[in-house]
Amino acid sequence: MSGRGPRGERGEQADKILAAARRSFATRGYAATSLRAVAVEAGVDPGLVHYYFRTKPGLLEAVMQPPVEFGAAVAAAAERPLHERGRAFVEANLRLWEDPASAEVLRAIILTAAQEPAAMQRLRQLFSELVLAVVSHSLPDAERTLRASLIATQIVGMVMNRYIWQVGDIASLSADAVTELLAPTIQRYLVDPLP
Repeated sequence: MSGRGPRGERGEQADKILAAARRSFATRGYAATSLRAVAVEAGVDPGLVHYYFRTKPGLLEAVMQPPVEFGAAVAAAAERPLHERGRAFVEANLRLWEDPASAEVLRAIILTAAQEPAAMQRLRQLFSELVLAVVSHSLPDAERTLRASLIATQIVGMVMNRYIWQVGDIASLSADAVTELLAPTIQRYLVDPLP
């Protein structure tokens, strides 16, 4: 008996569908992707796409879910002592992006959001909940939301240049070198007086 349980073959089929949808949304765009094409690329019956995800917006919602490790990594970094937190934020993000499985999901989310307004709205919501709210909540002063936003500009900029566009020296530096260069700036945004 296969395909009936919550995991096993059934879970593998849903994972294949999600992987195919991520690739298609990221490269062809949401509008140009059909559920049938996703099924063909995943090597499954088209009915399974409907069964697992109901609709194309349902599939998009599933594609836009970041790895569980993403929120956990940011939250763990935010719990570090304040004097260690800048380094912790950089290291947490680098670990996620250096892991091929996490990076594939995160890259697909960013590329899909760049092409689809509904996906961009979902990405904003996720980023606000999983990053800005967590980072700002862990800071002590009235400028905490501004500080969290400044930190995000550095982290997102590093991610875009290193992992998405792969431009400049930042793309070829070791993760340790990136940490050494970026962590002091993040730390300044955490604790130094703002102009």
